[in-house]
Parts: sequence; C-alpha cells; structure tokens
Amino acid sequence: MDELIQLRDKIDEIDAQLLPLFIERMKVCGRVAEYKRRVGKPIFDAEREKAVLENKVKKTSEMKNEVYDFFNSIMTISRVRQSKILSDSENRIHSADLLKKSEPIKENPKVVYFGSEGAYSEEAAIGFFGESCDRFYASRFEDAYTALNEKKADYAVLPIENSSTGTISEVIDLLVRYGLYIVGEIYVPIRHCLMGIKGSSLENIKTVYSHEQAFLQCSNFLNSLSGVTHEEYYSTALSARMVADSGDPSKAAIAARRSARLYGLEILAEDINNSNGNTTRFAVISKAPHIDLNCDKISVMFTLKHESGELARVLDAFARGGLNLMKLESRPIADRTVNGKPFEYRFYADYTGCLSDDEVRSITDAAVEETQDFRILGNYRSAASSGEEK
Repeated sequence: MDELIQLRDKIDEIDAQLLPLFIERMKVCGRVAEYKRRVGKPIFDAEREKAVLENKVKKTSEMKNEVYDFFNSIMTISRVRQSKILSDSENRIHSADLLKKSEPIKENPKVVYFGSEGAYSEEAAIGFFGESCDRFYASRFEDAYTALNEKKADYAVLPIENSSTGTISEVIDLLVRYGLYIVGEIYVPIRHCLMGIKGSSLENIKTVYSHEQAFLQCSNFLNSLSGVTHEEYYSTALSARMVADSGDPSKAAIAARRSARLYGLEILAEDINNSNGNTTRFAVISKAPHIDLNCDKISVMFTLKHESGELARVLDAFARGGLNLMKLESRPIADRTVNGKPFEYRFYADYTGCLSDDEVRSITDAAVEETQDFRILGNYRSAASSGEEK
C-alpha cells in the first residue's frame, strides 16, 4: 500500500507540472482563435493537425499510440475552446443564427398532414394542435413540404420514425432539401387493421393495398396469407378510401380503425402489426424554427470528409460537453461521390439540450467546426417531456 501511495504522489507531482503548462497552452490557443476570427480562417485545419500529430509521434520511440491519443485529445480540447471564443465574438455561430430566426407557435394555424382523412398523421395533427385545428391532407410527403413553401399551410405533420421499421428516410431527406425545421413531435401508437368492403371476408381477399411502411410493419401477417398479393399505395388512409370506392370484395387495405369508420369498411383482422408496441414518431414541421426554454431536443444533419477519424471528432465534441446523444444514423448522399466513388454519407443525430443555453450553443458550435456541412434541423420539446407521448 505504501508503494501505491508513493506512485500516486508521483503522479500528483507530475500533474502539478503539467497543469500550468496546459493552462498556458489554452491561453495561446485563445490568441490563435482571435487571429482566426480577424482573418476569417476556420478553426479546424485537418492537414495541420495531421502533421502535428505525426511530428509528436516521431519524437518518441515508445508508447506511440498513447502519445498520439494524448495530443489528439489536447487538440480537441483546444478546438472546443477556440469555438467558444469565436461564439462569444459572434463569428460563424449556427446556433445563434437559428435563435434569431425563431418564431412563436402560431395560434389557429393551418395544418397539412400526410395521407387522407382517418390517417395516423391526422390523428397526430389533432393530438398536437387539437380537434378543431384547420387541416387538410397531402397524398405525398413532398406535397406537404410544397404546401409549406407556398404558404398554403403553417405546419406539416409527417411520420418521421417508426419503432419497428426505423427512420422514414424520404421525410428526413426532403426536410433537408427544402430547408425547413422541426418545431415539435408527438408519438402515436399504431394499430393496423385489415379492412374490406361490407360483405367481404378474409378468404375472398386477393390484393391488399397500403403504404410501404404498413407492409413492413405487418409483414408477419401478410406472409400468413396464402395467394394474396400486396400493392403499395399513397398512404394507409387513401388505400382504405380506394378500396371503399372500388366496391371490390377481393380488395383490402391496411389502415387505422378510424379509416374503416370513415369509409364504411369492415374490419377483417385487427392489430396485425408485428409488434404490439408499434409506435410512430410524427414531426411537426415549419418554415421557421421555434425555440423557447421548454425545448429539450435538438436534431441536426452534417457531412464529413471521407477520412479516418472524422466521425470520432464530432462525437468527441458532444461527449466532452456532456450532451446525451439520443440517435445517430447515416444516409448515403445519392447525388454525390468521393473521388469518383459512391458511399459518401450524410449523418443525422438527435441530442438533448436547449439552444437558449450558452453551454449547449458552445458545444453545438464546437461540433460544427468538426464537419464539412452542418445544419440544425430543429430544437423542440420532446414528446416524452411534453406529455404528448400517446
């Protein structure tokens, strides 16, 4: 035990020598940040950092990996400090820019939702804005975004993620393309039913219609039906309406029970989704962001250089700031390649925090500096915290 105490005392002695040197280094980094602010240079210089790290490793013949990690960590801390200084100087602050654009949630808004009357999206719109909200539907995701851009609607309510099948990529990709913002979310439990016209039976069904997500969520049930084909349609609710209009007893739709009531269909099988806990997360989307002190969830998109360690730098910025990363996934960028090769990715992440908080803005801006392209998709109140988790 005496030996352990002696070793720890030695470590404390070494740390006492390192501490003033570290503080001095951070002060110099602060002056570097001020210089970069004046001349408009970015914080992150990949070639410079690579050269510095290689030089440090060359100067030692032992523990090369540990030396690399040590100086790499110090340089990451330096970048975070420089980002904070630039943030205080109001230079390239993406999060502050978003705060300036923030608008309050409108009273008595006009809302567009995906699908048709009776759709789960309509249920989400009612759950968020109330039964009396002025609403209309769009049969395609892009039509809803267009309605926002053309100011035909104040908000769009669209499915963004399902607990069984994951992210609905088209909604996310269009969100980025149209430059819109998530201002809220609501969870809706999904209880799919198979429905047909009055007088039809399960044995008579030859073709089932629904949205592709419903087919994925009900794959086990569909596989149990012999000789039945399924065809994708615009949405679950529009599928129900089409089957009702057809009058054909050989056709059926997968949709919500509410659709059966609206379109006069009979339930042939209920609760047919694979998972009893099947839930869809719906996003409330607007042309302008909405940020207040109740916001506790941030969604972002970013791209990186196609080089080793780039993603680790971004994750490290979040980790050092103590923010909880709730979700991280990648999507291929269809219209871009790297050096003539495919597989360049766009990353999407959700993390906790409110951009009204100085520390959260600082951490976010530190992450910005580690990316090629960074966009905040929204800062909003999570469904769990708002009590809108249905």
